[in-house]
Amino acid sequence: MAFTKRCFANVQSLKQRHPQVLRDLLCLFPQHTAERKLTLPEHATVENLDYDGIRDALMDGDIPENLDDILFLSSLLGNSKGWGMIERQAREDGKNLPKVVAQFGYVDLAILAATHDWPKNKDILERANARARVHSKSAYVYYAPAMDKRTAYREPTEESLTEARELLSDHFVQTGLVPADERRKATEIVPYDFEKEIWFLIRYPGRKSRHNGYNEGDWKHFVFNPEQYDAIAYNKVYGDLRMNTRRKMDHSKYRIAFTHLLFDQPNAFRETGSVVVLDPLLRDDAAELFTCGDIPGLGWIAPVELTYEVWGMPPREICETAKDGNTLLLGNQHAPRILPKNVNWVRRAVFQYRMKNSPRLARLSIDGANKVSFERDGDSVVVEEWLRRRGFVKSYLKVEAHEPISLEQDIPVAAYA
Repeated sequence: MAFTKRCFANVQSLKQRHPQVLRDLLCLFPQHTAERKLTLPEHATVENLDYDGIRDALMDGDIPENLDDILFLSSLLGNSKGWGMIERQAREDGKNLPKVVAQFGYVDLAILAATHDWPKNKDILERANARARVHSKSAYVYYAPAMDKRTAYREPTEESLTEARELLSDHFVQTGLVPADERRKATEIVPYDFEKEIWFLIRYPGRKSRHNGYNEGDWKHFVFNPEQYDAIAYNKVYGDLRMNTRRKMDHSKYRIAFTHLLFDQPNAFRETGSVVVLDPLLRDDAAELFTCGDIPGLGWIAPVELTYEVWGMPPREICETAKDGNTLLLGNQHAPRILPKNVNWVRRAVFQYRMKNSPRLARLSIDGANKVSFERDGDSVVVEEWLRRRGFVKSYLKVEAHEPISLEQDIPVAAYA
């Protein structure tokens, strides 16, 4: 759902679209093309397509929302990674995609994916883009459960999603992001339901942005609200909530809105309660934390950077960094520990890991015992299992192979990332 007209960002590249694909897309909106008096030849070519008229039709007047979305999102997803997201989303949604042929580029394929079996596939680009946005989110704040609500979990419905969207729209109006008369367009929530987790991407408008731009012979003034994205994930196994947001002030409202969405009950997540810690690195057997045979999908993990404070007057901060592509396990002089015995606390840790099905190395960092950052968020479900089993991410509810933590504890929550 478009909040502001967005396709102007793509007008200059209209001729980079296959002319027949562009022509067929416009033909799906006959009322708009008729109002703009566009002539669309049956067999479109670069020579016979009225690009000036198309540009004006897209820039002026009330462009149909679906047309605006397709032009904008196909540009965002018009690359190999974006097409992979579209293919994956189509498989999960049980939708068919058109046959890939040589004359079409990735932007053309994205347009064709949305227009295939029209209007059956019209939301596939929105969902694929939401997936890409969620996967781009890497640093999460965790909130512990205030009580065990796992058995009360309910799958989101159109009705419950609408209620949550209304609640967040009211919040964005009250905080001055959205005019009251435009509130119904302002917010979108896209869910992704997996076996152990459910993810939500929240799209909402940022503060107004004003730009002057030169577009094919004309200077124009654009005023629009740039899109912002937040990500929320609820863990069905461990019962906690994690967020990646642009604004700290939204956290309280998100906890309330998603408790209602997930359980149809008041807030079930604690504002305070430590979830992310680095204490395991102080253990006498900390070097053994980096085994991963019990973690399906994780091939290898090791520390490459540790920043810590040692006792003294005054205390000293030390940063150990692995050299020449090695890890801190190689030549570890503290084994079976990983740190000296006089370490007071650990401020930051960076781990390098490799998934079993990939030769590529990636990094994971825990900064200040309050933020977990994934370089590749698509790996987060697997890597987080290692973090939980090794005690870096605490479990508050009873889960096999984990000792639960008292829900009465009142210790600092993971700080906003």
